[in-house]
Amino acid sequence: MGDSSGWTIVERYWDSARMSQEQAQVLSRGGNWAVVQLAGRAFPGLHVQGDTFAALWTQLAAAARMLREVPGDGEALDDLDDAVREAEEFLRFYEAALAERGIRRPY
Repeated sequence: MGDSSGWTIVERYWDSARMSQEQAQVLSRGGNWAVVQLAGRAFPGLHVQGDTFAALWTQLAAAARMLREVPGDGEALDDLDDAVREAEEFLRFYEAALAERGIRRPY
């Protein structure tokens, strides 16, 4: 799938000649994620490795599909609970990193 420039989405983002060089401060690292402060942004963000995010998305998508097909499916609900726990772990890590630095949460 391309855009009006003729680049595919992947090519557009991975073309090193077109990438911007920006500074970011890593506030905290843990597992496959980090809390990162981008220059010019009021609040830090959560960086999650692509493979970790893809696995979480796959788990959520599969659970949603199974629940549409068989509402109340126990296995799907377990998968969904696991994904929610992982997302909660990301969130708690983010909140702890902000608290350690005296940064208020954006929510």
